[in-house]
Amino acid sequence: MDLSKFDLSEETAAEIKALHNAETEGLRNKNDQLLGEKKSIQGTVAEQAQIAEDARQAAVKAEEARLKAANDMDGLKSHYETQLAEQTAAANDLAKKAQDALHSRDKGTVLNQLNNLIHDDFKELAGAQLSNMLKVGYNDQQQPVTTFEYEGKVVASSVDEFKGWASEQPQFAKILKGVDSSGAGTTRSHSDSVAVGGEDAAFKQRLKSAGLA
Repeated sequence: MDLSKFDLSEETAAEIKALHNAETEGLRNKNDQLLGEKKSIQGTVAEQAQIAEDARQAAVKAEEARLKAANDMDGLKSHYETQLAEQTAAANDLAKKAQDALHSRDKGTVLNQLNNLIHDDFKELAGAQLSNMLKVGYNDQQQPVTTFEYEGKVVASSVDEFKGWASEQPQFAKILKGVDSSGAGTTRSHSDSVAVGGEDAAFKQRLKSAGLA
């Protein structure tokens, strides 16, 4: 706490600091406690997961040893096939989760760029449609490939191309920043805005009539 800007005696300043420290000490201690509990829970979960995996592997080895001791070749073959199938499924699941996370990150990056093109009044309304239009795939080098589809057709392959295309579409030009809301290349009428209750209401009315609201 900085009390230098106040005209206080050293004694008064010391008393205020002491009072402040006493009042906030409980909060600091509680925060430290919560952080400690969180780390403890995370550690416990990881520890339990490792224990479960160790137990699984021990059971697998025990079953393998039993089958070998019984000279059960068919059972041993089935056992190995089961383990291979389980490990393959687990690997595929991890790969899918990683791919989904990568896709979500890359799509989110492009959606943020798109969001910056939209007038503040319509960001929330346009978000779902833009997300549906945006398609993110990957080339042979696992680099993201972006396309935008509208009514079943690819209309752009980058954010800049989409901006150019959207500025020429009446239903999108209404909601883009820097493009007149009454239509691409036209000037908004003041009387039209007043008729629906103000400038923002006019924007929203036009968005609704265009099928975007």
